[in-house]
Amino acid sequence: MASFIPCGPCGHDENTRNAEKWCTDCNEGFCNVCEKAHKSLRITRDHNLIIIEDYRKIENVNVSIQCEEHGSKLELYCKAHETAICIACLPTRHKVCSNSIIPLAEAAKNAKTSTALEDLDHTINETLVNIQTCLNDREAATERIEKQEKIIKKRIFDSRETINKHLDDLESKLLNELTTVYTSCKSKNGKMQKQLNEMEKEIKRLQEQTSQLKRFAPDIQVFLSTLQMNKEIFDEIKSITKASASVRNNNIEIDLHQGITSLQKDVDYFARVKVDESTINCPFKDSKIDQAQIQVPTRQQERTRRSVHNTKLKLRKKFKIEQKGIEMYITGCAILASGNILFADNAGKNVLMEYNVDGRFIRDIPVYGRPWDLTLETREYELRTIKAFSGHLGLVAILET
Repeated sequence: MASFIPCGPCGHDENTRNAEKWCTDCNEGFCNVCEKAHKSLRITRDHNLIIIEDYRKIENVNVSIQCEEHGSKLELYCKAHETAICIACLPTRHKVCSNSIIPLAEAAKNAKTSTALEDLDHTINETLVNIQTCLNDREAATERIEKQEKIIKKRIFDSRETINKHLDDLESKLLNELTTVYTSCKSKNGKMQKQLNEMEKEIKRLQEQTSQLKRFAPDIQVFLSTLQMNKEIFDEIKSITKASASVRNNNIEIDLHQGITSLQKDVDYFARVKVDESTINCPFKDSKIDQAQIQVPTRQQERTRRSVHNTKLKLRKKFKIEQKGIEMYITGCAILASGNILFADNAGKNVLMEYNVDGRFIRDIPVYGRPWDLTLETREYELRTIKAFSGHLGLVAILET
């Protein structure tokens, strides 16, 4: 639902009525009754009134009609400073601008057909195109990093699977080796155990025979049996002693590879995710919008309006120029279409020196003599011609743009 726009004069009398028209000069709404009264007054008879439906299309356009410093209505325009001012601004900031002050209505005349408005419209359209280009660029960049993320994820998974497979192979190989060592050690111990078990059986047999001899055999038989049994026991002990001399105790241990140990202790990350940043290339340009809503004056009008008496110089930038010779004598300068500045040093080498607006040296342009002055001309095929003069000698260098 559209916001309610009240009638200004009725609201002043504490009455609430819908506004039917909007005065762009008073910046106030009027009902039908108050509109007639507004038109009947000579001072407001020529004010511009538009219907409320048209006003709603521009009500969100933020345009201040009051002076920010004094709070008064903007009624004048200073052509020298290219700004709208109020009456109170004249004695404070525009004392010497009397020849440049005109009524704001005169400055705004034909504003809808002015070059400044056309430039603004062109700049807006160009900016929208540039924004869309940058949006497309960012969308492409987003798609690119999405693909990069998928590629890196796959590489991480593949690397992990490769490592896992390699570790599984090493584990299987190690387990097989452990089984072989364990089986060998167990076999040696089993062989010794078997011999001891057999000896134990034989000794127990002799023990049983000795017990029976004690009980039932005569002395001669006991004597002879004792001699034989002692020999058998000695042989058994000798045999088991010889067998045990070659038997060793085995302790099975594991020696982890240094790389595995380092992986557990020192490797604290699988990989590093790096972001390589670079500047984007969006086609935005520094557009200079002419804020003055007046037609561009002709050269004759410009010469008539400006003179050395009402022209003021303002320091914009200071920077140092590299001295090329023993002395430096700057005799001429010119500003290129790119904004770079050319200097002619008559006391230096046979070159024109080019600097950018920030004072950074760009290059030297060789000429056939010490330059005294220079000027710029536009020729066919979009060639920029720099003419450097040394006395009566014309020195010409052609630069492509």
